[in-house]
Amino acid sequence: MARTALAYGAELVVVSKATGMAAQAGIPTVSRLVFEKGGKLLVTHSLEEALEILKPQKVYLITDLAEEELKQEEIQEGNAYVFFGNYPVKKEEELGEKRFISPKGVSEVAQVCLLFERAK
Repeated sequence: MARTALAYGAELVVVSKATGMAAQAGIPTVSRLVFEKGGKLLVTHSLEEALEILKPQKVYLITDLAEEELKQEEIQEGNAYVFFGNYPVKKEEELGEKRFISPKGVSEVAQVCLLFERAK
């Protein structure tokens, strides 16, 4: 996912609540990749902590469980788009507005591609 976001020109990659192999092997791999691409990496213990640090204008939680689709006008610089390795927990759902990116059922990496393509 980080590689895809960087390929589209993302300057900042944020990883929150990494556990297990994602924390042990994934973070070092992503760190190196971001460094090589000249980007920035922020790793936090929780989504709440990441949002507290970044202070985005709006937060959109991208999940197939959402009832509303992300609209073109909601894709703006200064907003945060949160993609989950799993489904959001109740506490996380309160941190932003849930949206899906169509078509539903595609991977999170594909959703990142669709978000960047629709931002153009």
